[in-house]
Amino acid sequence: MLVSVGIPIYNAEQYLKLAIDSVLQQTFKDFELLLVNDGSTDNSLEIMTSYNDSRIKIINDGVNKGLIFRLNEMIELSEGQYFVRMDADDVMFPDRLQKQLDLLRDNPEIDVVHGDAVSIDKDNSILGYKKSQEVKLKNDILRGIFPIHPTVMAKREVLLKNPYKEGFIQMEDMELWYRLIDKCRFQNLSDPLLFYREDSSNNSRKHLKMIKGRLKFAETYRTSTINKLKIVLESYLKYTIYLILEKAKKEHILLNKRFQQLPQTAKIDFKKQLDLIISGAI
Repeated sequence: MLVSVGIPIYNAEQYLKLAIDSVLQQTFKDFELLLVNDGSTDNSLEIMTSYNDSRIKIINDGVNKGLIFRLNEMIELSEGQYFVRMDADDVMFPDRLQKQLDLLRDNPEIDVVHGDAVSIDKDNSILGYKKSQEVKLKNDILRGIFPIHPTVMAKREVLLKNPYKEGFIQMEDMELWYRLIDKCRFQNLSDPLLFYREDSSNNSRKHLKMIKGRLKFAETYRTSTINKLKIVLESYLKYTIYLILEKAKKEHILLNKRFQQLPQTAKIDFKKQLDLIISGAI
């Protein structure tokens, strides 16, 4: 088996079936799909068990252990040569696996391949485009240039030797890329690989959690006292801005900063592609 796709799942009943269907509709068929239930209290488990496909493996222990634990668990349980990230509310383009696999097999020196994404909202409307950039240096990552996490396909052995670290809340991917960039080769695909579900709710609460992760990052990698102070001030400033906009019901101002605007013709084209996936007419 060449490819393992892993989806960590926590109370994802609203979009889970579409996410799973988009994996099963891939043009490349030789994969396993690991569905890891992280103690969901909604109907997520019922949706997982409704499929009759030998490629699906369900991991369910009834406990909520958190995203970082589940990411490492999926990698350890996977059997493919390559591991693919996927979130429970995103939607793969039908040729995603084939494109990334072709690049990795043709270029064995590459360890991690990632790409672009098309932003969608809760109603599957097209919002805009998320452009991924080439990552080469630690400084790139510090400036916020790193892979869009759910677009990543990587060599499994690399992730096994370099697991995600606990404590880096809401930024576990940034910490991992920071550790890997000096010893691994990253490659960007300038193609959209998935429809990325944007969430404009509870940003202030999420950012408040992220502050702990940012401080742990600064302490772990020996950032100066001045930089630590800068991180704290910037983090609380962003938290305050998020909180004010949420109270004023202006969350869309934040949402629109997460992606590039698309011309109407491109939006229509991407919407047609998404509708085909939703309908199963691929």
